[in-house]
Amino acid sequence: MPERQLYAAVDLGSNSFHLLIARLEHGQLRVLDRHKEMVRLAGGLDRHRRLDGETRQRALDCLARFGQRLAGIPENQVRAVGTQTFRKLHQPSALLVVAETALGFPIDIISGREEARLVYLGVSQGIRDDGGKRLVIDIGGGSTELVIGQGVDPLAAESIGLGCVSISRNAFGDGRISAKRWRQAEEKVRSELRPLTASFRGLGWNQAVGSSGTIRAVQAMVNPGADEGRAISRDQVEALSSRLIKFKRIDRIDLPGLSDRRQPVIAGGLLVLKACMDALDIDRLEVSGFALREGLLHDLLGRLEHSDPRDRTVMAMAGRYQCDQAQGERVRDFAMTAFEQVAEAWSLSAVHGELLDWSSRLHEMGLAISHHYHHLHGGYILEHADMPGFTRQEQQFMACLVRLQRRRIDPAILESLTPRLHRPARRLVVLLRLAICMARGRSDSDLPDFALIADGDSIELALPPGWLAGHPLTAHDLDGETDELARLGAQLTLTELPSSPGFSRSR
Repeated sequence: MPERQLYAAVDLGSNSFHLLIARLEHGQLRVLDRHKEMVRLAGGLDRHRRLDGETRQRALDCLARFGQRLAGIPENQVRAVGTQTFRKLHQPSALLVVAETALGFPIDIISGREEARLVYLGVSQGIRDDGGKRLVIDIGGGSTELVIGQGVDPLAAESIGLGCVSISRNAFGDGRISAKRWRQAEEKVRSELRPLTASFRGLGWNQAVGSSGTIRAVQAMVNPGADEGRAISRDQVEALSSRLIKFKRIDRIDLPGLSDRRQPVIAGGLLVLKACMDALDIDRLEVSGFALREGLLHDLLGRLEHSDPRDRTVMAMAGRYQCDQAQGERVRDFAMTAFEQVAEAWSLSAVHGELLDWSSRLHEMGLAISHHYHHLHGGYILEHADMPGFTRQEQQFMACLVRLQRRRIDPAILESLTPRLHRPARRLVVLLRLAICMARGRSDSDLPDFALIADGDSIELALPPGWLAGHPLTAHDLDGETDELARLGAQLTLTELPSSPGFSRSR
């Protein structure tokens, strides 16, 4: 089917939603279709961080249209992510359930720094690499991402929770613009930038690049009718800011190159751009047509071609928290062999296997803080750390597995996950706990051949004849696991393998 060759990225921004579809040809992604709708998600968020009904419906209608275009593309070739407004929602899972139904694909919420990494990756695909360092600024509806990198690798990535929609709403919410309001709002942005300006200037850069709608709109206004490749100067931004303030009202802004759709939020976007250029002393800003959605596509392709940044992140964290790599491999070895034996019966996907793999490698990371509660510390780190390549839901999923790896099982921890992850999380907790129990001796010679058979919530673990009698501590632990796993609705039965099992724990 032709759809098997297609890849798609869905960027659910705070101001607009974007859909990008490409085909892989000769190792390169060729864009076939783009679609953009101004949803203004951030504008519908109230002070309690809840979305109003009109904005919610506008978002769902847009997602349904995206879903029609995406129909037929395999799920593992589509990535949909939510950014700042999704991060701010009081109960994002409530919106995600209906949003994923409308789109027809899972939606991940990414952190600000992960958004910055993906923006940088996207911009890097569309600009010549001269070997030097590059500063990228991306002004979205609810946040602004700033990254310094070299080639396609970020060196420093930051996100501030201020964008064109949020600033326009907070500073000019009644539609009036004044020089005083402008100065006050600009100082607020500059105060958010202060903690990172010293480190960014210390790294330095050879080239400054801006991306996304606000900066492209400013480019069109300061160079009306000119080639899109023309850069923006700080003097032009300063002059444009002065002209815009003189209109005194948002609805009166009338400048060449400014679209009607961009008019309601251009004041906030321009203000953020001016503050960034002043704070970082940027005199010239090149403009890129590439941004987050292009980064999503290339990151997706990298994952499918086994060049996954998440692998590097896990290795780095295992080193940082001094994880016992040999023990991590033992637990991973048993867990992944068990996974392969029950994946079909439990409808577990390759994505679930990856999350179990990484959780196994990092399950003891909390030992760097405390032995007694290392599972809780490890879970907290996994949920809240900056982990390049990982989405918020992926981190929460792994945190859940690590928290429930030992001691009493609290099913409420599973309920904190988005609903589509409840069942696979319960299944993988069972596998991880069994793997840790079997590897408690911390010796390769202690791990036996085994067979694991799943039938609904019933699990049968078959071990070599007499093996449990020779390992009384493991037998005791497994007996305790039978009671604990029942809290997840799982029924564990221990049996013996036939005399010539033909099973092996090696993958």
